[in-house]
Parts: sequence; structure tokens; C-alpha cells
Amino acid sequence: MPRGRHFLLWGLCLVVVLLASVFGRPDIPIDETRYVSVAWEMVSRGDWIVLHKNGEPYHHKPPLLFWLIGAGWSVLGVSDWWPRVVNALASLVCLGLTAAIARRLWPGEKGVGERAGWLLLGGMFWLFFSTSVMFDILLCACVLLALLAALRAWQGESRGTWGLFGVALGLGILAKGPVVLLHVLPPLLLVKWWGGRESVERRWWIGIGLGTLLGAAIALTWAIPAAIQGGDEFRRAIFWGQTAGRVTGNLAHKQPVWFYLPILPVLLFPWLLWASGWRAVVEAVRDRTDLGVRFCLVWLFAAFLGFSAAGGKQAHYLLPLMPAFSLLPAFGWRRVAESGRRAVLPLVIALAALGLIVLTAPLWVGKLWFAPYVGESWRIAGVLLIVLALICFALARGEEALSRIACASVAATAILLLGVVRPLWPAFDMTPMGEQIKALERAGLPVAHATLYHDQYHFYGRLTVPLEVIARREVAAWLEKNPQGKVVYYIARRKSLEQLKPAFSQPYLDGWAVLVDAESVHRLPRFKR
Repeated sequence: MPRGRHFLLWGLCLVVVLLASVFGRPDIPIDETRYVSVAWEMVSRGDWIVLHKNGEPYHHKPPLLFWLIGAGWSVLGVSDWWPRVVNALASLVCLGLTAAIARRLWPGEKGVGERAGWLLLGGMFWLFFSTSVMFDILLCACVLLALLAALRAWQGESRGTWGLFGVALGLGILAKGPVVLLHVLPPLLLVKWWGGRESVERRWWIGIGLGTLLGAAIALTWAIPAAIQGGDEFRRAIFWGQTAGRVTGNLAHKQPVWFYLPILPVLLFPWLLWASGWRAVVEAVRDRTDLGVRFCLVWLFAAFLGFSAAGGKQAHYLLPLMPAFSLLPAFGWRRVAESGRRAVLPLVIALAALGLIVLTAPLWVGKLWFAPYVGESWRIAGVLLIVLALICFALARGEEALSRIACASVAATAILLLGVVRPLWPAFDMTPMGEQIKALERAGLPVAHATLYHDQYHFYGRLTVPLEVIARREVAAWLEKNPQGKVVYYIARRKSLEQLKPAFSQPYLDGWAVLVDAESVHRLPRFKR
């Protein structure tokens, strides 16, 4: 199959997942809703230098994703769907760059790049984040571009390679901060191990140094003006606090050193269950003299150990390593003799088991918080997953096994989004409360938010006035001072909701978000003085 056709099919697969994502779920609080709202505040305020969350400078993330969202809105109009398109396009770029890196590492091997692309696309974890409003897929595109540029330089293509490397680093810093260096620099600094040369030419080290300086300079073109405008706290955060806090785990998401090991099956699903894939990995790793294999191993393990040693950990932090995971079996595939139905049987059984779990959900959900949302669509989704497993068993063999299994993953992801996640929409949708707050904003009435506010309503209500953030214990006192105002509050128990009789309520994850006013505040003992 021609390379262009593979790329076209990858794009069509991502379109399927994108449409399923847009129609299957709203933005998920609190991360996606926060990032979209930060982008909204950037556009509505007209300040593209210092990002804001609820009217305050926001220093937790660099600006590239927000810029891309804002640029699309400026051209296409403000919409819910465009932020997801950004990462879908970034995912497609990642597939193309992964294939290009494969061709650089193994120029004499046909089909390695295409197989690597299908392996990457077929990961359901990758597919989900390909249409999420998060930073890691965009970061991955920058990492891959930097590594591709470095490989071009290694192979003697000097024209513009280190400049491209520096641009990729700079964009990576603007995408998610200095963490891009943890992905990119170890393979380059350990070149003597994978490159097979006793001595490395001085221009290699000069190129790395100058490229890194160029990347830093690109990042500073935003960071310096932002630091000047954002104030002392903002300046300390972007130059030190955010990076140091995430490395130590003091900022957020502190986890033990072994955190990533038990979640690897999730990252590698469904390929974890594919016997031929594992044999391909073994065959690839056995060829320790191969430059490409050594390069992938350095890239993979250096970053994995670095993330394991860091205090702050999240599963999606490993997404930029997924191309390395895909390249090894893509190369080792050439020596795998069996790729028939027996090899895919564990994968098929797992897919069918997933379908059976979804199909029988009404029997086991019990009193779980999402039980009210489980209905007929779950049963239909379960049946479709079982049918998909049978089709996969019938077709996934021979040279087309990889692409067919990957397409089955795409179809399974779409089924889960539309059949399983779609009924949960009301629990994740911030639009109703956002519109209520907007109506109060138009009327000139004050609105407060009890407990920490993650900006989850600003975009969905198109809010332009910050909410006053207060503690739970301050609700009654605040309403006494603002008798015409309302407070956004959260209720966990239905009994409390019925007792409170709020001015407005909507589902919010496993509870309810409500608007408390001066009349309803005294109906719960917790509000009484």
C-alpha cells in the first residue's frame, strides 16, 4: 500500500474518533473544562501573553495549546469542537513523524514506518487523548520533530537540521515546559551508545548546544514579556516553581516511584494482548547491534526512568513515549512468522469480554454513581463490541493484520464514546450552570463560588466577570452581605438536595452543582449560624 494511502487512512480513522468524541461527550471537568476556559479568557480579554483563570494570572501551563485554540476561534468562530480538532491534527502529525523516524532508523526496511503508525494509532489510550483538550499529544509532536531533525543531522543532512531541532524544542517548551528536554536530550547525549561511533564529531555537540539555545530563546520570547506583565508570583512560577514543583511532586500528583508499572497495560491496550506483537518486540530487542533498536531503547528507558523518579506523575505523561513503544515491534515484525487468527485470539477475547461487561452493566453497576445513566445504549454498545471482536478474529491475519486490528481499536473507541460515555453527558456538561451564571452576570447580580474554582463554567457560559471564590463556611455570611446574589455550591447527597430546594441544580459528576440564594441557604443545618 502506498505511503500516502496509509496517511489518508490514519486521517480518516482520527476523523471517526473525533466525531465520536464531539457527539459522545462534553469536555470533562476539571482539566479539559479549565483549559478551554483559560483559552476563552485569553480571547475575550485580548491578552495572549499572560493567561488568566477566573481573572487571575494563570501560570500552570505554557501558552501554545491556548494559542492554537484561540487562533482557530479567531478564524472559524468560537466553538466547542475546535479545541479537540487541535489535538486530532497533532495526533496525525505524530503518526506521520513516527513513520518518518522509522524510515530514518531503518532505511533498508520496507513498511516499518507504516506499521509503526498503525501500532500507535491502534492504542485506545492514544486515541482517547487524540481528541482531548490536553497537552501531551502536542508535546509528542514537538518531541518527534526534534528527534527527526537530530537523526537527519546524524546522517549528514546539515542544511537547516539544527535550526529545525531548535524550533521543535522551543515549541515543545511552549507546549508543556522544559519536560521536552527529558524526552529529547538523553538519546542525543548517549549517541556513542546507539550511534556505533567511537568518537563523535564536535559539530554534533555544537549543534545540540546551539539548537538548545535557540529553543530556549524561542520560549523566552513569550516568557520574558509574560514575566514582566504577570508580576512577581507569575514570574517565579514560570521560571522555577512549576518545573520544580512537578519534579518533586510538591505541586500536584505526587505518586510513588513504581506508579507507572501497573498502568502500563492500560497504555498498551489492546496490543498488550497480541502475541505476535510481543514476539516482534523480542525479535527487535535481540538485534542489539541495530542502531535503530538501540536508539529506541535509550529514548524509551531514559525518559521512563526520569518520569518514574519525578514526584509528580500522571498516566498521560507517558504519551510522548508511545511512538518508541510502536517502533520496536514495527521493526521486529519482519521476523515474526505467525500473524494468523491464533495470534490475535487473546485480543479478541479481551474485546469480547469488554463487550460482555458493558452488555451486562445493569446487573453489576448497583449503587455506583453512574448507575442512573446505564441504559439501552450500553446494551447496544456491548453487542457491537462482541460483533466487532468476531469480525476482528475473522479478518486480522496476514500482512493487513496490523491495520485491521488498529481499525478495530478505532471502532471500539467510537462505540464506547457513543454508547457508554454519551449517556453520562449530563454529569459532565458544565453548560447549564454556565448559562445560569451568565444570566446573573447580565443582570448585574454578584455570584460567588464555594470552594476552589477551576474555571469550569467560564467558557460554557461565555463569562467575562470573575466569580468571587469563598470557603464553604462563608456561604451564609456572604449571602447576608449580598442578598441578591447567588453562590455555586456542591451537594453529594440527594437528601440534602431535596432539603435545600436550590434556585437551580444540575448533575455534577457523582453529585450536584446548585445555586444557593438567601432564601434557600437556611434550609440546611450546615449553613445556619
